[in-house]
Amino acid sequence: MKKRTFSVILALALIALLTACGGDSETAELSFTNNLGTEVHNIYLSPCDADNWSDPASLSKVKSGRTVAFDFTAAGKDAGPGCYDFGVIDEDAVNYDLYAVDLTVGDKISLSGDKNAATFTVTHADGTADTFEALIYIED
Repeated sequence: MKKRTFSVILALALIALLTACGGDSETAELSFTNNLGTEVHNIYLSPCDADNWSDPASLSKVKSGRTVAFDFTAAGKDAGPGCYDFGVIDEDAVNYDLYAVDLTVGDKISLSGDKNAATFTVTHADGTADTFEALIYIED
């Protein structure tokens, strides 16, 4: 009986740990790595043709140097690979946006720099990478 209880507690702890880390990046469709030096509070993913941002793809707070995983469904029920706008908001309410980027399953997005100049790097599943200047602003 004690062995079973320990196994259940261990399994629940593992699930809680994976949830706190944003999920398993090996099985998620996309990942984001924060290299800003400040904590990111919201991540957004919206189809290029959308008039507004979708709900946040992740509400996980992502510390600098950490990665969070998420799926295309964050941009809508039937979302899949295609053209997207991607954005994050840091702990100081600074927005970092990237518009019209083609994303597919397995792509990894990272953001580095600071509120004065930042770049997104998209490392595609095929191993190629593209770098984009982030549009940076503070929303009133």
